[in-house]
Amino acid sequence: MFDFYDGGNLDISCLGIAQVDGNGNLNVSKFGVKIPGCGGFINISQNVQNLVFCGTMTAGGLRVHVADGKLVIDQEGRSKKFVQAVEQITFSGDFAREIGQKVLFVTERAVLELQEDGLVLTEIAPGIDLQTQVLAQMDAKVKVSPDLKIMDARIFQEGPMGLK
Repeated sequence: MFDFYDGGNLDISCLGIAQVDGNGNLNVSKFGVKIPGCGGFINISQNVQNLVFCGTMTAGGLRVHVADGKLVIDQEGRSKKFVQAVEQITFSGDFAREIGQKVLFVTERAVLELQEDGLVLTEIAPGIDLQTQVLAQMDAKVKVSPDLKIMDARIFQEGPMGLK
């Protein structure tokens, strides 16, 4: 399997978010004295053409629900995942840009894209306040797209999305 990953044979991969900085660097391998290691994370993340990092914006007690097609934050998490600087670089934003990877960061309330000058916020969930529920929950420096969009409302509704 690792030969498959290392050969760049994946078109897309979805991996988890632990810590992210504004340059698009990710840490999933070291947290203070805890060192869970990176496993195959590096093999997969540095060799895939399209990469989607998925997770919540905060951790430790985050509670959300959907009402009337909008995301509602009931309780914010205690820890921010988008930080000024990651403790250890498990995924390099610079390397991703160098090899031309398309990289997205998808959370329950926002979508960010890795661009030439760092992370750019491109979408927010319906019902979410940009300042208090997104930017204030990030220590990472990110840019907000001038074309900021609302995430597809079908994501936040019951039933089939009508994809074809």
